Amino acid sequence: MPTFGGAAFLCISSALKISRKLLEPLQKMQVSKKNDTFPISEAWFIISLFIFVSVILLTVGAIGSKLLSIIFPLGAFIVAWYLYFRYPFLYIGFVWWLMFLTPFVRRLADFRTGSFTDSNPLLIAPTLAILVAAHTMYFNLSKSREQGTIPFVLAMASVMYGYCVGLLNPSSTPLKATLACLGWLTPILFGYHLYVNWRRYPEYSQVIKKIFLWGSLIVGIYGVYQYVVAPEWDKLWLVGSKMDGSAGRPVAYGMRVWSTLNSPGPFADMMATSLLVLFSSRSPLTIPSAVAGGLSFLFSAVRTGWLGWVGGLIFYLFSLKSKQQMRLISTLLFLFVLIIPLTTIEPFSTNITTRLNTLGDLENDNSAQVRRMIYEGFFNYGIYNFIGDGLGVNGTVDAGVLSFILDLGWIGTLPYLGSLLLGGTILFINLKKYSDLFINISCAVLVKSLAFFLAARATAGIHGVLIWTFLSMGLAGQRYLSYQQSVSNDVAGILESDFGKDQVATSLPPEK
Repeated sequence: MPTFGGAAFLCISSALKISRKLLEPLQKMQVSKKNDTFPISEAWFIISLFIFVSVILLTVGAIGSKLLSIIFPLGAFIVAWYLYFRYPFLYIGFVWWLMFLTPFVRRLADFRTGSFTDSNPLLIAPTLAILVAAHTMYFNLSKSREQGTIPFVLAMASVMYGYCVGLLNPSSTPLKATLACLGWLTPILFGYHLYVNWRRYPEYSQVIKKIFLWGSLIVGIYGVYQYVVAPEWDKLWLVGSKMDGSAGRPVAYGMRVWSTLNSPGPFADMMATSLLVLFSSRSPLTIPSAVAGGLSFLFSAVRTGWLGWVGGLIFYLFSLKSKQQMRLISTLLFLFVLIIPLTTIEPFSTNITTRLNTLGDLENDNSAQVRRMIYEGFFNYGIYNFIGDGLGVNGTVDAGVLSFILDLGWIGTLPYLGSLLLGGTILFINLKKYSDLFINISCAVLVKSLAFFLAARATAGIHGVLIWTFLSMGLAGQRYLSYQQSVSNDVAGILESDFGKDQVATSLPPEK
């Protein structure tokens, strides 16, 4: 029979061992945790100042708008740098809102200037903000094997290969190659940053849910407004960019909605992702966000986005348990009851119905025929492009898989696609081991992205950031939950070794 002092010693010893095990991951985050103690008012003051200066320059007129083209990306970089070190959760949100709103700010600046600007430096603001995350890679690249970041390294090596080929190709220029390289590289950097900080998965997942909740609401509302009103700044961009054929007509009810983003395709990808993420949200704003986002999503008339969303939804539905499936089906029925009657009202119904009918009539579908010709030309000539043309040489390619071969060649394509397949395989194979809805949502988003891989260059811009963000968050979530399970097992082992198996079993609560 152990004495009271001996029992107390065992309890204290066990508590110290358990505390040491639980605090082990926090020791590596000591600096970050200290930074998290800064008053949040400082961060919001800096962000508000950035917004205030941008609005003031827009109201000044042409001179202010021209200054904004330089000040906005520079200010975005400074704010992102500040948030990255002191408020890492706000940094994630700031980057995503730059992705959502920077094209809209660009259109307002062009409108205030009085003419369309073909290459506006304002658009590199999200890229500069994400480049701050290169700091994460700088301090962690040497630990790639132990951290499991080999897929990210492979993808970055492929991009750097394409960049070197682009620099050597006389059809490109160093500036074009560099800008194209940044477009390919920044999504991987952002995903790398999220994955390496897997210990923050619970906080990061909540931040991303809120981002896409509010993004669906705000971007969706403006998308409906854009479709009904056709603001002058959007008309100017539509005509100036020469997309008044593919993106609709510059009149009310004639546009294919792109809301605050740069074109209907990226908007549809963002909104399809938002509508999937909303299924894991319990906010009272979920229904308004879904209605606003769903209507604008239909008004975009992007069939790739529609099909991708349906594919992601089906995958998510079958990844749930039976009770969760019934809850999801009832939610979908409720949303359909709200949205479908609105789409049957003229002039909404004509445009939506016309676009839906083309899904079953590919012979008379111009865009489908164009993609068919692109694939035919590729299999005749481009399939033997082993070296690639390099980054910055080819323009927009309406066939995502082919853009790999054209830009990176087979030498760069195989490692890049291999990195995505490796990360995706690990994520999907281990999906059943963990009960976490956000991990399921991340997989559904990746299923949705397969549709965009066939129809667009899905490795750069918001397409690429979406893919690498949700791939990284899914992998980070699985690693976090795996660590939590190992900690629980270690704690049970410590208790068992100190007190005995029978005493531990009787002291633990019964399983439900």
